[in-house]
Amino acid sequence: MKARRRYQIAFFALGWLIAIGLLFQMGLGEGFQSIYEAFGNRALRLAQSFSDVEGNALRSVRRTSRAEYLAPMRPTLASVTALRNPSRMLFGVYDGGFPNTFAGLEKFESQVQYKFPIISFYVAWGDKPDEQFPTRMVETINRMGSVPMITWEPWVIDFDERLRRNLPHVAEREYGSLASIAHGEYDFYIVPWAKAAAEYGKPMFLRFAHEMNDPYRYPWGPQNGNRPEDFIAAWKHVHLIFQKMGADNVLWVWSPHISMPWFEYYYPGAEFVDWIGVGVLNYGNVASWSRWWSFHQILEKAYPTLLNFNKPIVISEFGTLTKGGNAYEWYRQAFYQIDHTYRRGIRAIIFFNQESDVTLTNAPLNWSVTQDPGARTFVAEQLATHSSI
Repeated sequence: MKARRRYQIAFFALGWLIAIGLLFQMGLGEGFQSIYEAFGNRALRLAQSFSDVEGNALRSVRRTSRAEYLAPMRPTLASVTALRNPSRMLFGVYDGGFPNTFAGLEKFESQVQYKFPIISFYVAWGDKPDEQFPTRMVETINRMGSVPMITWEPWVIDFDERLRRNLPHVAEREYGSLASIAHGEYDFYIVPWAKAAAEYGKPMFLRFAHEMNDPYRYPWGPQNGNRPEDFIAAWKHVHLIFQKMGADNVLWVWSPHISMPWFEYYYPGAEFVDWIGVGVLNYGNVASWSRWWSFHQILEKAYPTLLNFNKPIVISEFGTLTKGGNAYEWYRQAFYQIDHTYRRGIRAIIFFNQESDVTLTNAPLNWSVTQDPGARTFVAEQLATHSSI
């Protein structure tokens, strides 16, 4: 089938999907709901399959620059057992263009002259297409030779009230949401996700409900009545569903906010956790609540407690801004501390390559190491030398 004909079919299918959606909006949702969901899923799979045909052609051209580059690491990257205790330092990257484009990743890898074995991205809970299991994304990452790391965020307000009448009103959902997850109220979403993860079958990291102990950031935090025991119960419930669905390919990343006290009370237990994730982001002096912190200053107080869990540590968000200090010096000191102070615990580092972060400030923040030429050159050198450690 020619490319033009494939796209004609795809747009025809999506056109019908939009038409049915309009009928749904006009109040005819009950009669069309099951038809809409089934047709929508088929149309999305059809459109994505056509896009994947074009993507495969591009990847075949680039194979020598990525999948073959990472081929020596396949014995580790293809094994869940090996990834639970890697023999070398693993590096990864999150790019602000995900999941819409890999252009930022390609640019970043070109600038630091390195292909990252872990590719990190974020998925929220909800009914929207981009909130379902990201089959296309993880398959693409696998074909590129890397392992996906998904930060899975339980934004329970994103579920459509018209479809999910068993759930509380949107305004009431966030309070005690972790207990609701533990009681099975969101199994309608978790079970298909776990099934899809099992069908994917290859190793993937899952960082569920990160920074659950921070009362200032996410709705699954303690400010909404979510206690440590609620988080642990929710974690174990989700973990059990994945086990029942056969998703043994998932590596579980427990990721507290280490600047908040008593984070250890949120630990689900050794049998439910494979890795510990820690964010180390230096905000400099961009806001009244921040100042210039070194890598060591951010991590040192919590590190002994983290080490006691006897799990490999991944720096799940790694980076610094440039306002308030010297980025090159920050990275130089960070790698020195990784080598001399934290080498026993830290086994993976994920660069936070977001050039326009507006999650905490009105003005966009640039976390990319490439904005500082000295830092970029230094990091490229460290990636080349540390990959064999």
